[in-house]
Amino acid sequence: MANFDLNDTSVVCIVGSGVGGGTLGNELAQRGIMVVVLEAGGRYEIPDFINDEWESFTQLAWKDMRTTSGSWRVHKDFPNLPARIVKAVGGSTVHWAGASLRFQEHEFKSRSGKKLSRGSLM
Repeated sequence: MANFDLNDTSVVCIVGSGVGGGTLGNELAQRGIMVVVLEAGGRYEIPDFINDEWESFTQLAWKDMRTTSGSWRVHKDFPNLPARIVKAVGGSTVHWAGASLRFQEHEFKSRSGKKLSRGSLM
């Protein structure tokens, strides 16, 4: 592990080692850029995991109560549903185990205003 001066502007600091932070950190490091990834959670190895879905939440999730919010369907249908954000190296990729669910129709609408449909991508 390297030590960096807090005023060193050549170092990129990434908060969170989940799918975004972990991928970005790797890509930058592969290009020779010095990277520091800050992660609030611990590193879990295969023998450390609790092999029960509900019990594993107590091991991996943030301890403070976090719930869904906003206008998305999950919040409307289940307003008090706990938001299980994983506090561990790897972030939510640890919980989702690489599952990649199909996009919903609203996820094909970009912020630019151009609308895509599932069918137009096939």
